[in-house]
Amino acid sequence: MSENFQPNQESSFAEEVKPIPFIDKLTGIFIAPSEVFENLVKAKPRVIDWLVPIVLLVVLAILSNFLKFNDEKIKDSLMIFQEQRIDKLVEEGKMTEEQAEVAKERIAEFGRAQQIFSSVGVLIGVPIVFLIVSLVYFLLGRLFLKGEVEFMTIFSIYSLSSLISSVGVIVSTILAFLTGSFFASASPAIFMEVSTSKVYILASKIEIFTIWQLAVFAVGMAKAFNKNYTSSFLVVFGAWAVWVVLSLFVPFLGG
Repeated sequence: MSENFQPNQESSFAEEVKPIPFIDKLTGIFIAPSEVFENLVKAKPRVIDWLVPIVLLVVLAILSNFLKFNDEKIKDSLMIFQEQRIDKLVEEGKMTEEQAEVAKERIAEFGRAQQIFSSVGVLIGVPIVFLIVSLVYFLLGRLFLKGEVEFMTIFSIYSLSSLISSVGVIVSTILAFLTGSFFASASPAIFMEVSTSKVYILASKIEIFTIWQLAVFAVGMAKAFNKNYTSSFLVVFGAWAVWVVLSLFVPFLGG
């Protein structure tokens, strides 16, 4: 009797782990992510764990776009880049000179509309991207790391790790005003001329806050699947590396 009671008692105790306050998670992601994710896995994720980070990132991204679109120098850098892309299509024979002129006129006419479309894209796109990325890593985790982990656990871990991306949005906005470039970011690409070249795309992907977020997310994956950090980092950064390579050859992914 006593031998059977002890495991049940330990299981009951494990289920009663209380989640740490969300405000502590906000700071913990930056200074002690391991502790945050260990608690989240044991105490189970809550709605606030994924909702607040998503809303925060959406708000900051929309605000960033608003500020950049309302600065003439930054907005002009976007227009110039778009016109250069059109010129390249003409050079490649994918667009006629007449079509190019029409396209450039539309860019000038719909400058304000771009801001609206960009904001709507962020509002809809961020939650969708979070779901897709979380699903991919959930499946990869089940395949390579093994273990019975719920999707919402991975989704919450990814969402919390995105708090680092929110800081990245703030930094990139500041850099945009300092450099006058719409595409400024904390990556090697900031020292390069904006282009659609593979070298520029690759450089833009190696962004400090992206790497930081992935590292923190890998810590969370290790805690969720109860695996060592090496295995988790290989899965997380391996999948990211595949995406980066694909983005070099698929324009849609490279944007």
